[in-house]
Amino acid sequence: MNIPDFDPYEVLGVGRDANAKEIKTNYYKLCLQFHPDKAGPGASEKFHQIQEAYELLSDETERARYDR
Repeated sequence: MNIPDFDPYEVLGVGRDANAKEIKTNYYKLCLQFHPDKAGPGASEKFHQIQEAYELLSDETERARYDR
């Protein structure tokens, strides 16, 4: 995601020191809360941000690159 203000840690509600389990737990909670089928079509952008944040932080290589 090429948005300058995009902070995957903030999107997932975790700190920079969060481990993989914490990231995954928050990801699942947020997916349930903001899934467009549950929260309505207005939540699709937030849901997409959650997906992007998780993809970035769940990949150790991408996370290390982002943290630089």
